[in-house]
Amino acid sequence: MPYRRKFLKRAGYTTLSALLTMGFLQKDKQKEDGSTNAAPANYLSANVNSPLRQLAAAKGKRYGAAVSTDILLKEKDYADLIARECSIVTPNGELKWNATEPQPGKFTFESADAIAGFCQKHNIELHGHTLFWHMGKPDWLPYPPTLKMLERHVTGVMGHYRNSPVLKSWDIANEIIADSEKETDNPTYGLRKGVKRELIRDLFLLAASVDSSKKFYLNDFGIEGATWKSERFLKMVEYLKNSGVKIDGAGIQSHLWFSTAYGFDEKGFNSVLKRLNDLEVKPLITELDIIIDTPLPDSIKKLDQMVADSYKRYLDLCFAAGVDTVITWGITDRHTWIRHPDWIPGKTFRNNPSLWKFLRPLPFDENLQPKLACNAIAKAFQQAT
Repeated sequence: MPYRRKFLKRAGYTTLSALLTMGFLQKDKQKEDGSTNAAPANYLSANVNSPLRQLAAAKGKRYGAAVSTDILLKEKDYADLIARECSIVTPNGELKWNATEPQPGKFTFESADAIAGFCQKHNIELHGHTLFWHMGKPDWLPYPPTLKMLERHVTGVMGHYRNSPVLKSWDIANEIIADSEKETDNPTYGLRKGVKRELIRDLFLLAASVDSSKKFYLNDFGIEGATWKSERFLKMVEYLKNSGVKIDGAGIQSHLWFSTAYGFDEKGFNSVLKRLNDLEVKPLITELDIIIDTPLPDSIKKLDQMVADSYKRYLDLCFAAGVDTVITWGITDRHTWIRHPDWIPGKTFRNNPSLWKFLRPLPFDENLQPKLACNAIAKAFQQAT
C-alpha cells in the first residue's frame, strides 16, 4: 500500500520478543497438531449481524480501520464495508508529508479530501495520520525537518482541515522512538538520531497554535509490554505533559505476532496502560493487525481460530484499561499491507510463498466476509464495561 512503513522488513521480525513483545496466544503446551490444551473461545455466538461500529457505540467506544482513497473509489463493495462497519478511519498514506506537500510549500489534498468527503457522507470520524514521521516523506525533506519546515507544513495541513466537520484528531508525531538503543543518540528518551525532545515539544505547541480543537496523539509501535522502547515512549509522554504540551492520547499501534512458542508480557502491557492513564493520556489502539508466528497450525481453520483468540484476549486487556478506540490497519485481508511483496514479514514467510496463505491478520477475508476474528472483536465489544 502507498506510503506504508517498512518496519517489518527493516526490523526483520527476527528479534520478536525484544522489538514487539509479541504473542500471548496460549501459555499451554502445544500439541502435535498445532493446537493447544486450552479450549478455544466460542465466537460463533457473537452477534455478527450488527456492524462493529454499532457494537462499539453501544459501549461508548469506536471501531475503525485504515483506508486508501484508490480502493474506496474503485471497489464499491470495499467502500460499503467501511461505511457499514467503521465509525472512525485513518488514511493509509493520504495525509503523510509526501502526499500533502510533495514540493516545498506546494500542498495537495485531493486524495485526503476524498476520504474526508466519504467520512462526512457516512457519519465517520477521520483521524489525521501523520504530521511528522521519518518515512512517508518527500526526497527533499531532511529528517528531522527544520522548525521552519515544520511550521510551514503543520500550518498548511492542519489549517486545511481546521474547519473540517469530520477530522477530529491527529497523530502529531509518529514513531519518534528508535527501534533499539543502537539507533539513538539520546539513551534517556530513545529518540531517533537527530531528533531532540524540544523539537517534539515545539511541534505539539505549534500544532496547538494552529488548531487546538482536535485531539493530539503520540503514536508508536513496539510498546505493547515492558520493553526498552515502551519505557522511552512513556518518558517522552511524561516530558510532554510536564512541559505543558497538549497531548490527549497515546497511539499504541499493535502490529502483533502471537505464537504458542512464547508468551505475551501481559503484566508489562498493563503497566504501560496504567502509566498512560495515570498521566491522563488516553491509550488508543491505532493500527491493530495480528500475525500467527511459527509453529503454524495445519489448517486455515485452526489459524483463524488462533487469530480470533488473540484479538479477543488482547482487546479484553485494552478495554479493562479504559481503551475506547480500536483501529485495525485495514479491514480485509484482500488489501492487508502485510501481503505486499515488499513487506512480507520475517524470513520464514518471506522465503516461503506457500506460507503466505497463513497471513490472515484482519477481521474480514479476501471476499469481505467476516472471519472468526470479526466475531472475536464483536464479542470483545459486547463484553466490555
